[in-house]
Amino acid sequence: MLVDLGPHHLRMIEAIAATGSISKAAARLNLTQPAVSTMLRRVEGHLGVQLFVRSPEGVMPTPVGAEVATRARAALSCIDDLNAALAHRLRDPEALPLLRVGIQACPPLPKLSDRLDTLAPDARLQLRVDQGGGRIPALLASGALDIGLFQEPVNYTPPVLDGLERLVLVECEPALVGMASGSPLAARLTIDLHELADVDWLDDPLDDGPWPAYLRGVCAEAGFQPRVRYWSTDWQISSSIIRSGRAIGMYQPTASPREGVAFRRITGDPLGQRVVLVWRPEAEQAAGRLRGLFNDVYMDLVRGQSVYGEWWDEHPEAHPALPVATS
Repeated sequence: MLVDLGPHHLRMIEAIAATGSISKAAARLNLTQPAVSTMLRRVEGHLGVQLFVRSPEGVMPTPVGAEVATRARAALSCIDDLNAALAHRLRDPEALPLLRVGIQACPPLPKLSDRLDTLAPDARLQLRVDQGGGRIPALLASGALDIGLFQEPVNYTPPVLDGLERLVLVECEPALVGMASGSPLAARLTIDLHELADVDWLDDPLDDGPWPAYLRGVCAEAGFQPRVRYWSTDWQISSSIIRSGRAIGMYQPTASPREGVAFRRITGDPLGQRVVLVWRPEAEQAAGRLRGLFNDVYMDLVRGQSVYGEWWDEHPEAHPALPVATS
């Protein structure tokens, strides 16, 4: 009888969620397909919930299955990190401790990454970059990360992370809509959200955080759902599609100017996100240094984005701890 979920069960759940197929998961785990199917049935029977459903597109996680898979990835990351750290210590007992930092992909990241080695000179840095902000909090909670820097929607209620410190670096940064410079909408200073109902959108398929649901919820309140026809995780490809006029996309306001792409505010700023720093107590000093680096890099980007720079100075409540852009 199955009593507790062990690492082999978690790896099975994560493999099915990642591959969308029982057979592919079996190959990834070096097991037979019947063995994986039997293990899945036993886990679902023990939990009393269905984790996956079969569909024409493959094996899809249920809402509960998606949550279990996300937690499984975080737990497995912690286990793998522990195994790697122990193996490293056995090879070199005098090795430096690790500082594990997770950062959501964002415009400040390239400049930050050049200076991350200064966070803890007496430690070895490990950097994890995620497209969305979904996994970083879970990895922090599991102990697999020491510091996390990520974004979350302004109306989002984050889970309680026991034993961790949390600081909001930017209370609100408005999402900008990017469009071809030759678009009729680009002639406007702001765009009403409902005006984007009849255009094609580009979206990021790897964002596993709360932003996609938040975006669609806000659009639903405006009377439509985004008509997504293009999916890309590559910023250069995304810019090329938007520059061509085939689609519009949502951009963080610190995004660097792109030739042929116009950034515009959405009237009333209905879409916004917070920038959050979370750390384990033992990483207090390194987190403080990361905060200082972030402030410097972020302000350079604010001053380089005219649309955001003007908004920044008009909304000091959005950044009480940071200066005005024109200073």
